[in-house]
Amino acid sequence: MRPVAVTAFVLALAAPHGAFAQQPEPAPAAPAAPAAPATPAPGAAPSRPAQAPRAPAPATPAAPARPPQPAPGGAPFVRVEPEPPGQLVNIQIDIVLTTEGGTQAPVRKTVTLTLADRQEGSVRSMDRAAGPQSGSLNVDARPVMQPNGRVLTRIGLEYSGTEDVPFVQVRAQPLLEAGRALRISRAVSPRTDRAVTVEVTATVLK
Repeated sequence: MRPVAVTAFVLALAAPHGAFAQQPEPAPAAPAAPAAPATPAPGAAPSRPAQAPRAPAPATPAAPARPPQPAPGGAPFVRVEPEPPGQLVNIQIDIVLTTEGGTQAPVRKTVTLTLADRQEGSVRSMDRAAGPQSGSLNVDARPVMQPNGRVLTRIGLEYSGTEDVPFVQVRAQPLLEAGRALRISRAVSPRTDRAVTVEVTATVLK
């Protein structure tokens, strides 16, 4: 029995060590790290992702012009343009009142105003005597030079004379030719044959 035991011990020592060792299991592979974005070079403009072309926006129709809105009172608004400055000239306005008719000789009265272009002026005259012979003569004028050399003149006049002379009130805006008289009114007394004629002359002073 002794020799058999020795032989078994020798066979155990001669066997390779790896035949009896347990093989280890392979470790699981680590997940791949996400790729880092590319860093642009210093000074280079950052790249933008490509975008799909946009479809052109539809054209918006122009809104129709709104008519002027009425004022609270109902009347529409009116745009008033500023008046241009006047020319650097003086204009002499001569207003001649001629009273004639009946058995008396004609009587002429002249009122003169010298005004700059587009300026207003007035004259007020009144007889201080009491009684039927008293009277008054008031005149307002405003000349406006035109491109063709004529003078558009606004005239306001009130004349009151003796009992046989009619009371005259004139509001007119005639277009006058420089240096030429123009009759703008003629008033007749309702009781007598006396009449008052008004003539206006505009003279441009150089």
